[in-house]
Amino acid sequence: MAQTATKSNGTPKVAEPLPSDSEALSDQIKTLRADVASLAELVGDIGKRRGAEYKAAGEAKAQDVRDRSEEALREAGQRVAELENNARGQIQANPFQAIGLAAAVGFLIGYVGSRR
Repeated sequence: MAQTATKSNGTPKVAEPLPSDSEALSDQIKTLRADVASLAELVGDIGKRRGAEYKAAGEAKAQDVRDRSEEALREAGQRVAELENNARGQIQANPFQAIGLAAAVGFLIGYVGSRR
């Protein structure tokens, strides 16, 4: 389907054949597929990057919680040690009172346990 036309100097010129609609549509579809593929790759890269960011943030938060819990455990251990030292001091200062208190607590535990 070649069309001819004449140049201004009178010689005929042969025009290039016009691409058919199906060829143009095919080219557009190829371009669209390439664009969709690059878009999918871009979305995948964004997802990987955000996933890495969220993972790093989660690990930092977990480390922070771990550090705070270790500090709380250390503080609790220090308090228990202080209470133990205070209890030893009280027992040494008042041994008979400590024996009486221990006997009363033992009796109370035995009484509550036997009621079942």
